[in-house]
Amino acid sequence: MGDGRPLDLSRLESDAVGLAEASLSPRTTFAGRTIEELSFRESYGVSILAIWRNGEIHRSGLRTMELLPGDAFLLHGDRSRLALLAQHPDFLVMTEGAGEVVRSRKAPVSAVIMAGVLTSVVSGLLPIFVAAPIGAVLMVLTGCLEIEEAYRCIELKAVILIAGMLSLGLAMQESGTAELVAEAVLGSLAGYGPLAVVAGLFLITALSAQMMPTAAVAVLMSPIALSTAVGEGLSPQALMMTVAVGSSCAFMSPVGHPVNLLVMGFGGYRFVDFIRVGFPLLILVMVVVLTVLPLVWPLVPGG
Repeated sequence: MGDGRPLDLSRLESDAVGLAEASLSPRTTFAGRTIEELSFRESYGVSILAIWRNGEIHRSGLRTMELLPGDAFLLHGDRSRLALLAQHPDFLVMTEGAGEVVRSRKAPVSAVIMAGVLTSVVSGLLPIFVAAPIGAVLMVLTGCLEIEEAYRCIELKAVILIAGMLSLGLAMQESGTAELVAEAVLGSLAGYGPLAVVAGLFLITALSAQMMPTAAVAVLMSPIALSTAVGEGLSPQALMMTVAVGSSCAFMSPVGHPVNLLVMGFGGYRFVDFIRVGFPLLILVMVVVLTVLPLVWPLVPGG
């Protein structure tokens, strides 16, 4: 465990060797294994000087420590080996200059492809689920991205989860579960006015987003919002926009969004830290929704 004394790093860097900060990636296969089991120095040619975990710096007994997702490392070794380590799918190297070489000559090509994808979607020429894969394939064919890099960027767990959630959302709609939830939860708020229904829908959606991926929450809550709009005579556009905004409010939980989980490890945050910061932000967004939404889409059509 760290003794609080700073490391003298001035003598550890030269033209040949250097330092880099890195962390285990969210898709790492090293979790639960020790540095000794991985033969880290022999395999990667760099040494781990310290491990940062939960706000504490560990400098001794590193070889027998079990690695955990979010662990951050101070690495020392040959600069060429540090650059190679930046391409490893199990690590996120954060030190500038240790990452991959930027393909600046391909920047205009990638910009044109990205602009083409966005233009085709915005103009309605192609749906996003068609335009995005076409753009990704063009990125690989033109050399902007290597096929191995493309494979590493695919999060299969997220793909499977979203596919399952889409099926679940369709099942809820077809089986009548969505209507049941709408009547039991949101229908009880109808007597307090349309604004109360919007507030209830926002809270249910936002709280669900703290535990589930935002896209999955939107899929699950959309049929409920539509059922409520039909049953209570409210604006479908207003309620669907409420779902869109509420499902993006994954502020209060580290598991609500992959970015939250990533910064939790780097920053040494605790679960309660997300609640402290996220709850006031969630209330602020809710107030903005309740204030601005009726101005753009009247909650009662023709009202």
